[in-house]
Amino acid sequence: MSTLERDELIAEVSRNLAARGNAHAFTPALEDHYRTSIARQRRRSVMAAALIGLMVLCAFVVHRTFFTDTTSDPIAFRRWLFTMAAIVAVAAATLAGAAVSRSHRGIDRSTIFGVIAIAALVTVSFRVETGDAATIGIYCWVMVPLAATNLTSLHFRQALVSVVSADAIYAAGLVTIPDLDPFVHVPALLLTISVSVMTLWGSYRNDRDHRALFLYMTRERLSAERSAEQNAALREMTTLDPLTGIPNRRAFEARLAEIRADAGVVALAMVDIDHFKAFNDLYGHPEGDRCLTAVARALTSAMRGRRDLVARLGGEEFVVLAALATPTDAPALLERLRRAVEKLAIPHATAGRAARPVVTVSLGCAVFTAMEASSQREAMERADRALYASKRGGRNRWTIYDAALASHGEAGLAREVDEVGL
Repeated sequence: MSTLERDELIAEVSRNLAARGNAHAFTPALEDHYRTSIARQRRRSVMAAALIGLMVLCAFVVHRTFFTDTTSDPIAFRRWLFTMAAIVAVAAATLAGAAVSRSHRGIDRSTIFGVIAIAALVTVSFRVETGDAATIGIYCWVMVPLAATNLTSLHFRQALVSVVSADAIYAAGLVTIPDLDPFVHVPALLLTISVSVMTLWGSYRNDRDHRALFLYMTRERLSAERSAEQNAALREMTTLDPLTGIPNRRAFEARLAEIRADAGVVALAMVDIDHFKAFNDLYGHPEGDRCLTAVARALTSAMRGRRDLVARLGGEEFVVLAALATPTDAPALLERLRRAVEKLAIPHATAGRAARPVVTVSLGCAVFTAMEASSQREAMERADRALYASKRGGRNRWTIYDAALASHGEAGLAREVDEVGL
């Protein structure tokens, strides 16, 4: 869901919650969202109602067939049995329709069709009966509005359509019975109407309360999602460099602190663009910004590890953190970084005495294990000393800090590019 769609939905939800007397007026989009969100629950309700109805109906048919006298009017019994079979088929179809429907619309259509069809078949069933059996069928009809509103969890408008349609079918079937008995049929009709009105009122209250609960929960959920995205955006703003889009100093320091807690060999490389001030003065700051962005992308593309990091410390200075299998892997990493920038072939007319007047970088690296790094400052100081050794050595090269040379006053072990043979 896009930010605009979510904001519009939150506004619509808030407007409905602020309505007087819980007079909810869902827009088509909100109505669809509401019904989609409860479709799974409604599917379970419809399937449970259909299964219960099928079991009760089958038990009733078995009892009527084997434990009552069916020989007095076999034709009427066969008609009734055929009608019961049709009701079972409709209930099974409703169950199957709810089970396979992929949207709330399919569940709704299946349920409404099932309720109205069963109402018509139940009316037929007591029309083909005679005597006490017909009277029992007439009074049992009150289960239809109960099933339409409570068991199948229809929305109020759907329940209203289903119950009114079913009651009209029932009334038409009742008043057209040839031997209408006012003392039996009128009370049955009044009972059915009373039960329908009460269940519809309950359906209305239940639907209204469910919608109110849905509105409250939706507002809280959407507000929480929006807050989480805003917090993520803020975290991204504080950990990403706005110009190049790569991590900044804050992100680098956090990753360095994490690495200290891990095992393994780590390379920390300081990277500086050669003669960048002269580049800016000659080509202008917009070109300088484009140069910084291109260098950042080149350094990032040269990394191999999933947890490796390239960050911009500020100005033309970058830092690289990379996990190594062994300390001897550091030269290949540094040369890969140096060549990635040189291959950009960004013209740099003031690149000093370089054979190719393009933008290049100097690198200084400190290799240590996570347990050896006594402090962040120590690791960065070693890499920084190696970086200045590369600059003094002529730039466009890399230097790996060597503790043995450093103990004799040297800056580190400078390795010329053409000596590596990579």
